[in-house]
Amino acid sequence: MKRFGTLSLTAVLAASMLLGGCNRKKVTEIRAKGSDTMIQLAAAWTEAYRGVKPDVRVNANGGGSGTGIAALENGTTDICNASREIKPDEREKVKQNSGKEVKEFVVAYDALAVYTNPANPIKEISVEELREMWAEGGTVNNWEQVNPAFPGKITFFGRQNNSGTYDYFREHVCGKKDGKQREFRGGISELNGSSEVVENVAKTPSGIGYSGMGYKNAHVNWLKISNKKGETAVEPGAEAARSGSYPISRKLYIYTAGEPTGEVKAFIDWILSPDGQKIVEKEGFVPLTAGAAKADAKPADAKEGAK
Repeated sequence: MKRFGTLSLTAVLAASMLLGGCNRKKVTEIRAKGSDTMIQLAAAWTEAYRGVKPDVRVNANGGGSGTGIAALENGTTDICNASREIKPDEREKVKQNSGKEVKEFVVAYDALAVYTNPANPIKEISVEELREMWAEGGTVNNWEQVNPAFPGKITFFGRQNNSGTYDYFREHVCGKKDGKQREFRGGISELNGSSEVVENVAKTPSGIGYSGMGYKNAHVNWLKISNKKGETAVEPGAEAARSGSYPISRKLYIYTAGEPTGEVKAFIDWILSPDGQKIVEKEGFVPLTAGAAKADAKPADAKEGAK
């Protein structure tokens, strides 16, 4: 009887382990990669989604929009987070490698703020003046050229060249000359993350840098911006970003290779839902307006004048 009891107990334990293994839910992994501007937002989405679907793990990584798009091209990410639009040649590479059209989702808005040190008395500036500061061949090298009350050479902090923020600022601020895109001037400290830009401006009285408005803190100021000198300058903000009245506002994107399905689709649908959009606002970005999620989700190649 003792031997029978031992065998029975062993059988029960084995059966319990087998049943436990059968009942254990399979964990699904979603790979997300891209924009460093969006990394704090992507991390917040990831953390919150664990409470929605504990059996889904979203692994969010930065590296820059260009890095995320390259990962989408070679099939090593399910989701690309990007702070700029995907380019036609990048979209074509995704199609060639995957056989699928790129799908684009607008997930938030952002105002790209221009940060200065609190020691700087200048409160507003025009895109024209910023262009002459930042662009190659620019004529503004010292702060007194903007405001005589604040002398000193300007110290520039920007992003690395695989950043969507880098591309967007270069395109919209540096502009074009003789039909060609102007590059950044030399001597800019190119940093890996948006938070690094803000941290360096905070430590440098003569500093200026650009970053998403979600990185504002008590140790830096941001400038009101007008398109032209003498026009009304606008502060970064939610409504100004949505309406486009702030001159350096932009959309933030998620890209997938083809129409997302399964858990990837469920995750993106949640991001576009009121719960996902609450996190956008909490993280200092601008949530989509009511009903904008469906209107803004469309194939990248369907956009007019895609760049």
